[in-house]
Amino acid sequence: MTRMGLLLLVCLGAVAPLAAQPARNPLDYHGEEGTPEPLPSGPALMREVRGRLPTMPLRMSGFIRTREDGKDRDRLLVSELRFGDSVPSASYTLSDRFGAPLTVARVTWPRGRAVFEQWNADGGKLPAPEPSAEVADTGLTWSDLSLSFLWWSGAEVVERDRVKSRVAYVVRIPAPESREDVDTVRLWIDRKALFIVKAELLNAEGDLLKRIEVDSIKEIREGLWMVKDLKIRDEAGGRRMGIRFEEVEELEE
Repeated sequence: MTRMGLLLLVCLGAVAPLAAQPARNPLDYHGEEGTPEPLPSGPALMREVRGRLPTMPLRMSGFIRTREDGKDRDRLLVSELRFGDSVPSASYTLSDRFGAPLTVARVTWPRGRAVFEQWNADGGKLPAPEPSAEVADTGLTWSDLSLSFLWWSGAEVVERDRVKSRVAYVVRIPAPESREDVDTVRLWIDRKALFIVKAELLNAEGDLLKRIEVDSIKEIREGLWMVKDLKIRDEAGGRRMGIRFEEVEELEE
């Protein structure tokens, strides 16, 4: 978008990764013809990515499917995104495949730091979940859904790469010291649209822990593109997860 952002990442997510796409990328290079284009600074690029998050409140409905040991397990997901508020926030309601509620969580970003809250199926307040805690037996973590790495400091653009024939910036972001479960996040950010198309979580040895990829996107209205499908591969746990958003609704301010 998914530990969104993608792609919430995406987003994964990502909250899942999503982007309003203006006519011009402000990071485009306009130097002399034939002059190699320099890589943008990491902090500036991440500010632009965060700036593409839609300011209107949205409700996104879909499901998370987890495949483990050859069996599928579904969880219904409703996300309410309010990135335009003075303190950005996202809430997540998880239910089983029959619609019975399992848990509700909310993340806010005061001063760019993710703060989590959680309630049980009956609405009772629970202790705040750790970012690395698993979400309702899905194989995903709260950090996966919130894409909290969008606000981490120390981003560095290390190279360009191609993802599905499109040029992307590859960004390396060190995890905060409080995150003992992951050492580094590596992002692929579409050069033109400036949304995350792939994210990888690595340990201190550089081994891949989890990969989150945007599989498909859709335009919900002119100039506003949203993630439709995310694919997540948990290398450490041997699980495969997918997030599909089937409905997007604009809410009143």
